[in-house]
Amino acid sequence: MDFPTTVIELIKKRFEETNGSCEFGGCESDAMAPYYVAHLEDNLVDTMAECHLCEYAQGVGVELGEKMRALRSSSAMTFNLLGNHRVRIVDSMLAPKGRYSINYEYQLPTLQGNPNKANLDARLLAENKNAVVYCEMKMAEWMLGWMKMLRVSYLDPDRYLIPKEDAAVFIELFNGLVKGDPNWKGSRKTRFSRFDALQMAKHLLAIYTNLENEEVSSIKLVNCIWEVRDTSLLAPYEKKYEAWLATERLEFFDFIRTARPVYDLFEKRGFDLVIDYVPVDRFLACLEKTDEQKAKLARYLV
Repeated sequence: MDFPTTVIELIKKRFEETNGSCEFGGCESDAMAPYYVAHLEDNLVDTMAECHLCEYAQGVGVELGEKMRALRSSSAMTFNLLGNHRVRIVDSMLAPKGRYSINYEYQLPTLQGNPNKANLDARLLAENKNAVVYCEMKMAEWMLGWMKMLRVSYLDPDRYLIPKEDAAVFIELFNGLVKGDPNWKGSRKTRFSRFDALQMAKHLLAIYTNLENEEVSSIKLVNCIWEVRDTSLLAPYEKKYEAWLATERLEFFDFIRTARPVYDLFEKRGFDLVIDYVPVDRFLACLEKTDEQKAKLARYLV
């Protein structure tokens, strides 16, 4: 098997070990059909509440269709980890302890005339209004996906919805994340090979643009990444995976250094910003879950 097939075979094997067998199929690609559940509910730990079904239905990725039935779906993983309505954080490593309300596929504007808003996987708001946590969740995308290019509009100060002096800081950030000459559309390639720095920068811009509507002064942007702990399960690709994971983590810290001036913008507005990289197993350990939920969520722990 090649590396991508090895990864998705591991995901399926772990799913069947922890959640039992179910009907697979219903995918446009015959080759990928064995890695899609036929019924969405089989991919979810709990039945999704109507309010969250509406949130996913309105998201830009049409998540409730074929996409969320994939065993490797980061959207399904997001909902499975956080659940319906509210979640209790029990470890302050993630955020201040307490109960948080949940919104999925949380959309915020980035630029004037841009029909595609930033789409954050989840927004957690503390019930006592002392913190908000924005979540960007990645399952296998960082291994099996590809990097999008930066559109020229993000380098145009006239397209920003914030003062031009603040826009200049974000333009500097975006310029620091790309390399090479633009293509015929003006788009430029990212200099990152694993970590999705452009997406995180767009999320930062969206959050900053929305600060006047923010309910709290403590803001955290979490990049939650699915990692394989027992790399022998990826044989014969252990070394390849370990090298890619090391790159993913190093690039996160590279992004943090490049984004340092943006922290200052938040601070000047009276907001405390934290950006963090949290592996899925550590993320899950910070949440209150029943034993039954933990047993099913073990599919993400390998």
